[in-house]
Amino acid sequence: MKMYFRQYYSLDISMEMLKAFTIVSLIFVHKLAITGASSSVTLNRVRCEKNAKFFATLNVTSVNSTIYADIELLQALKAGFRGHVDVQLRLSNAKRFQSLVQTDTDYCELLSTLKDSLFRRWIKSVSKNSNFMENCPVPAGHYYLKGWHVDMGLVPSYLLSGDYLLSALVYYGKYRTKKQMFLVRCILEATMHNK
Repeated sequence: MKMYFRQYYSLDISMEMLKAFTIVSLIFVHKLAITGASSSVTLNRVRCEKNAKFFATLNVTSVNSTIYADIELLQALKAGFRGHVDVQLRLSNAKRFQSLVQTDTDYCELLSTLKDSLFRRWIKSVSKNSNFMENCPVPAGHYYLKGWHVDMGLVPSYLLSGDYLLSALVYYGKYRTKKQMFLVRCILEATMHNK
């Protein structure tokens, strides 16, 4: 997996898998939800779109920093689906968003190498309130996330105050090419307040 920092440096790293594709955006939403006892986040807006060939239903909502999802997967997601996530920050005195981090990874491959890490702890946190798959392939069926509260201890304490924009894309193929087949795209807008 490659991680891109501010579009200047790239670093090849090996990380753990987030859950199956259905929680790709939720895992990174977690980064923005609530950070530490001295910080708070307001989730302003969540928008998702789906590929109707794969999903009959894809509803993701946030109410009072609690995440809910209702997903009906029409066909199995086989090994090879990927996720691209871009986390952007706009400081309170800035007009434009700046990319903080971008990741692109094969989630099934990543899932097979899970160890005890921050991503594994996120997965365990989400699992308590969901029926999301922790392995690949992800079979067709109904998936849900009910009343998931962010564990503040799992969010990096270095996140700055400001407006955040998180874009998560799940796809087959190669990113930004004609071979890319869109599965899911979610965008989250949030504001972090550090005290």
